[in-house]
Amino acid sequence: MGRAFSVRELHAAALPRAPRLGLTTAYRAVERWRETGFIEHAGTREGEAVFVVCGADGHHHHLVCVECGATSVLEGCALEPARAASAAAGFELLDRELGALPARCGECAGAAPDG
Repeated sequence: MGRAFSVRELHAAALPRAPRLGLTTAYRAVERWRETGFIEHAGTREGEAVFVVCGADGHHHHLVCVECGATSVLEGCALEPARAASAAAGFELLDRELGALPARCGECAGAAPDG
């Protein structure tokens, strides 16, 4: 799909080519792809889990645009400074992995009204 997607978005995109594809089948396919490492969980958008197709090796994180779903891979661990700062403040991060960081891509940020 070229961007982060929910199962419902994947299902809608596949319907023109496979009109008999059921939503349950799309959920099963996404779960299978996740188990095999073809896709990774990339957070949520509007209350739904979103996923990205990812071939990156090693430890990494994704930036995911909360508006359009554009993604970018951050190599290595972007969380070490956040973990250290939260520990110094007496906090523990609840999401120890945080595979995806919600963000706004340059195009969407440029379109957003100043606030």
